[in-house]
Amino acid sequence: MPFSSAFPAVHGSLLVVEDDAELAGLLQNVLEMSGYDVVLAGSSADALASLSGVNHIVAAVLDLAVTDGSVLPVADRLRSTRVPYVFASGSCCSMPEEHRWAPFFAKPFPISALINAVESCRATGVP
Repeated sequence: MPFSSAFPAVHGSLLVVEDDAELAGLLQNVLEMSGYDVVLAGSSADALASLSGVNHIVAAVLDLAVTDGSVLPVADRLRSTRVPYVFASGSCCSMPEEHRWAPFFAKPFPISALINAVESCRATGVP
């Protein structure tokens, strides 16, 4: 039995865009234990494709710099559809004004703080 199947999704689908496979797997395990069905994407292109194919993403965790460049096109799509997101990245850039409301976590970050930020964003919504 796969590890993640023991934890039913109670919070909905969470998109995680992370190109570091080890960190992505860790995030997937912890977030699934927190009640999310995790959709992993290693690039912006994969994330955008996932957004087209998944019925309902309730929130997202975004690494700013992924294999195919910036994740900002994904953040733009999420914001336009009112899906909350947080940034968790080892990269820092000048964040466009429309995304400055989203919490930013510099790697390494405390996983409990990230989960709390996701929950908080879901509660308050996208401005």
